[in-house]
Amino acid sequence: MNKKKSIIVLSIVAVFIILMAVFAVVSFPIAGTVYDYNGYAKTIKLGLDMSGGVSAVYEVLPDEYGDLDTRVTGTISSMQSLLVSKGYTEATVSRGTNSNGNTTIRVEVPDVDDPERVLDLIGRPASLYFTLEQSENPKDVAFINGREHLETAYVTTDDSGNYAIGLKFNDAGAKAFATTTSENVGKTTYIYVDGELMMKPRINSAITNGSAIITGSYTYDQAYEYATKLQSGTFGVTLRQTEVRNISATLGENSVRIALIAGAIGVGLIFLFMILVYRGLGLAADLALCVYILLLLWFCAVLPWVQLTLPGIAGILLSIGMAVDGNVIIFERIKDEYGKTSKPIPSAIKSGFKRSTAAIVDGNVTTLIGAIVLWVLGSSTVVGFAVTLFIGIILSMFTSLVVTRLILKCFVPLNNRHPGFYALKRFEDASDVEDDEPQNEPALEANEEEA
Repeated sequence: MNKKKSIIVLSIVAVFIILMAVFAVVSFPIAGTVYDYNGYAKTIKLGLDMSGGVSAVYEVLPDEYGDLDTRVTGTISSMQSLLVSKGYTEATVSRGTNSNGNTTIRVEVPDVDDPERVLDLIGRPASLYFTLEQSENPKDVAFINGREHLETAYVTTDDSGNYAIGLKFNDAGAKAFATTTSENVGKTTYIYVDGELMMKPRINSAITNGSAIITGSYTYDQAYEYATKLQSGTFGVTLRQTEVRNISATLGENSVRIALIAGAIGVGLIFLFMILVYRGLGLAADLALCVYILLLLWFCAVLPWVQLTLPGIAGILLSIGMAVDGNVIIFERIKDEYGKTSKPIPSAIKSGFKRSTAAIVDGNVTTLIGAIVLWVLGSSTVVGFAVTLFIGIILSMFTSLVVTRLILKCFVPLNNRHPGFYALKRFEDASDVEDDEPQNEPALEANEEEA
């Protein structure tokens, strides 16, 4: 790489860092649209401990249906799907045990504007039955049982664009619904929630595909309310709410502020340390670390499974330390290669990267395995740490082995004769050590001529 090309590449890296830093924090209207752009760092989804929200605990009550463990698992899945379908994509539903040894289900919904609506959505698990006749005991004459047959209920629209309630049945429900509707076209279906008659839709045609809609002159709020009540009947267990807490975002704001201050101080000290100890090598590491931090923020903003919590911030800070550690390993190897041999600066840098790659990859892969185990098997509080650590490790290997190397490759044509710039020096016995790699430097050949 010549000097001109090196300057161009370094300029591109500098422009990339500046633009990514600007777009991380600034907000501005998008011309020609009604939308505003908000800095991608501001769009990172925050967890319950960072943004506030609502937390509720439900005790699973014994009943006569049997196989409680399987039904609890299904209920957790239904609750999670329900919350996600209603727009609460960062909500978590987890299983636990209370002091009495009974199974509990904890629901945590961060950053919600209306906690009461969420509690109304999940806080009233109910019985749901579809019948062909009015009855004081709908369970005895029902052809659809919400717990056993209905998979989900949601707001949709009919062919005219009016709001309607959509129903989706599981395989058993689809079969029962198809049989009943095929034999009773034109009749009325009675829908009971908690023993009370809620709706009386008419069967207009046989429904055999496992999906149905209930039409009417509904507003969105009315359709949403009906869908919510129907969905509450799909939970496979009987639940009793035992705890509910509104969590203030004040603690989260303070935590974010303190974490940002601590992170800025830590990163600033790292920059200073690398420059003082490794000089030009440290400057390359600092530029690569800037790229790393900006990419990490961008990935945290765009990846759907990232939800920043206090443990997640710890994972980010730890991964930053590991990114620097990779550069330190490389630089120490470069110093050894230059000091113990007679290699010129370009060859020492090339050999240093080559001989440190295996150690960096091995160390990061073992940490990756630990992060994956925590991600898969850990509790909700640990997952935030594991996710950010996993992303950070992948990016740290990329910036250490690719970005730092690219920057140093650009530095060499600009300065390849002053080892002091790179904090390099020969050891006293360096001239006695043979170079084990072929050099690219021009050599003089001696030709013997016969007299």
